[in-house]
Amino acid sequence: MPKSSNKTQCPHCETDCKTVKTKQISRMYREVTYVCQNPKCGHIFVASVTPVRTLAPSAAPCDDVRIPVLA
Repeated sequence: MPKSSNKTQCPHCETDCKTVKTKQISRMYREVTYVCQNPKCGHIFVASVTPVRTLAPSAAPCDDVRIPVLA
């Protein structure tokens, strides 16, 4: 499996951002706070993370979780 990265770019200046906080809101939703590393920009923003599709089914599925299975 390819190595993944949690990096994201600033939507304004496209500089890499640093994750400074994560908050699990529910089993299916997390918020991530990012800070742009460009001192001339300084944008701080919150992004949402939620599962969108299953690539391999869980070996220990939760009955309450419904994530579409798409290849």
